[in-house]
Amino acid sequence: MIVNSHAHSIMMTIFLFREEVSFMISENEQFLLHLAQQISQHDRKVVSEIRELAGTEENYLLFIREHDRVQEQVVRARYLQTRATLTLAEWLTTLVYFRWHCAYCQKKPFQVLHHFTPRSHGGTSSDNCVPACYSCARLKNRRDTHVKAYFAAMKAGSLHF
Repeated sequence: MIVNSHAHSIMMTIFLFREEVSFMISENEQFLLHLAQQISQHDRKVVSEIRELAGTEENYLLFIREHDRVQEQVVRARYLQTRATLTLAEWLTTLVYFRWHCAYCQKKPFQVLHHFTPRSHGGTSSDNCVPACYSCARLKNRRDTHVKAYFAAMKAGSLHF
């Protein structure tokens, strides 16, 4: 079987990424973001190659889980006729910023993509979606100072990793 160089670079990116890492070193983060940008340009054609090239089922499942999480939320936002602009690269950038932990308590690993303002009003976009644990996502009176600071830094263009 002949593997093109694009597919091979995607395989190498996926291979470097592991779910059990609570935060990734910045080189791996850059590779993952690059892969997300490639996926957005080629959509599922490239994703089908990733399964074969990922090396492990764990690597494949992690990447696809986040891809599908974003796609599901975008579809729901479109159905509600609200903003539906969140990309996989933006979501992964947000996860990296919060070190794959809940944006609210910053203690537990994230479990859901949470809309800061309800989806029907704020849509599914990079300035309205953050990672959350189940506990914080259910609470109405959660601490949100970290989230507000993140959104302010995003709007000011001063996010640095």
